[in-house]
Amino acid sequence: MPRHGRRHGARHGRFWPGPGRPLIPRFVEYRYYGVVYVPVEREDASLPQEVVVLYEDEVEAFRLAYLEGLSVRDASAKMGVSEATFWRILNSGRRKLAEAIFYRRPFKIVERPVE
Repeated sequence: MPRHGRRHGARHGRFWPGPGRPLIPRFVEYRYYGVVYVPVEREDASLPQEVVVLYEDEVEAFRLAYLEGLSVRDASAKMGVSEATFWRILNSGRRKLAEAIFYRRPFKIVERPVE
């Protein structure tokens, strides 16, 4: 059967659209989604077209690592993910924040879609 026709996760009674493992729940202490940050150089500045989208688990990983000062082991346990997954989430968030800062793009925080 072609790859796109497979039922991923069927043996566990779950279905998701792509290859690989499904997303597991990630525990986020605060609700961040719905927040938008906009860089402003002057009061009448219009919004740039490109908005950087951060998922709230990326912001939570950033908070745990940098504000709380937790180790990867402790932070990943707090979020309920593996250390490798925590590290990927954190790196993704750092890259997006750097992009927003250096290219002066607004960024917004949204819930990660469950697929």
